[in-house]
Amino acid sequence: MTKAKTIKLTALLLLVVCAALFASGCGAEKSALGAVKEAMLAADDTMPEMKEASSESEDAEKLFGSLSDVSYDKVKDYFLCYAADGTAYEIAVVEMKDSSDVGEMKDSIVRHIQKRKELYKNYAPDQLTQAEGSRVLVKGNRVALVMCAKTDEVIKAFG
Repeated sequence: MTKAKTIKLTALLLLVVCAALFASGCGAEKSALGAVKEAMLAADDTMPEMKEASSESEDAEKLFGSLSDVSYDKVKDYFLCYAADGTAYEIAVVEMKDSSDVGEMKDSIVRHIQKRKELYKNYAPDQLTQAEGSRVLVKGNRVALVMCAKTDEVIKAFG
């Protein structure tokens, strides 16, 4: 192999390695909450098909309004997974930019659960017991909503 081919091959290899490192670095940024989501969803094997809204969604701010009335400007990252069939399965984590806003977010999620309970009470009473078992958790700047059949397992996955 000629010296020119060796240099071209080395440059191409370096370009591929740099591109791979760049792509994996970008993925790591997005996956901080993604890993939590995957662990929480995997912890309850009874969940139906789930739909998702998150800070990565095209209309993230609008979708966030279905979970909370807290200003979206205060949110660093979030996801909300909910049952496609309308049953009482919701898993959400909201990471706040500032720890002073965590209490406001927790209260907002408690209000969200209250609204869901009223909805199930009136329209799907068979889902009310599960909704009543919902939990709201705080860990650092993160606030989680757990509404599912295997609440304890999902809470463990949250950390």
